[in-house]
Amino acid sequence: MKIGRSRRARRWIAGTAIVVVGIIVTLALAWPHVQGFIPGASPAQFHRELDPALVRDYPNLLGVAHNAGNRLNLTKTALAHGADVIEVDVISVRGNLVAGRDQPLRWLSNWLFRGPSLDEVWNAAGAASMIKLDLKQDDRAFLNQVVTFLSARQHERQVMISTRDADSLEYLRPRLPAVRLLFTLASPEAVDHLRGDAQLQAAIGGVSVFHGLVNSSLVAWLHRHHLLVVTWTVNDVHQLNAVVHAGVDGVTTANLAILEVLG
Repeated sequence: MKIGRSRRARRWIAGTAIVVVGIIVTLALAWPHVQGFIPGASPAQFHRELDPALVRDYPNLLGVAHNAGNRLNLTKTALAHGADVIEVDVISVRGNLVAGRDQPLRWLSNWLFRGPSLDEVWNAAGAASMIKLDLKQDDRAFLNQVVTFLSARQHERQVMISTRDADSLEYLRPRLPAVRLLFTLASPEAVDHLRGDAQLQAAIGGVSVFHGLVNSSLVAWLHRHHLLVVTWTVNDVHQLNAVVHAGVDGVTTANLAILEVLG
């Protein structure tokens, strides 16, 4: 009898140990992913001084605070330095819209962590003239959540939505007529897609374009199609001068000094 109980106890201990080890291994493997989720990819805001002699060359551009909405303290800092637009990555976690980036191990990330809710970001960014939602998911349930959220709020301030998914933009266009939709241009292939898709051109009001793709020819084509041009992520004066000379309308940056001279 005692031997039977001893064996059961050893099996229970062994089984428990296996479960614990499994959890530890899973957490170790998942940690790089969940770190990126908490509470969303967070830019390292900094203040790198600009050459005062060049400041007069900057026109009145939109200053977009790179991912500043992903953490409420960064939202506050960006606004204090003159940000016109607060940018926030948006995903759905357990049925709620939050600030964050989707992760490969979504089930574990969503179970362990969450960023600030989109409602919290919206309220924290109240002093901004505009908020920019960078959508990191594209399923219909998620898009409908975004529509529901903005339908009651889109007239409180100007709103921009950016995504790399063209179908999402065409789905959102009739549902959010007051929102400016931006197609994200992250590669030459995305530029070619936009040039060849008249329906997409009609659905959007602008683009969010990687600064390495920006040139005066592209900007001129976009402007001929009446599209706003916002570029990312521009953190030094050389990049800033290049995109300004190309004729962009807005600059996304984590450099607080650039936010101060724009707008």
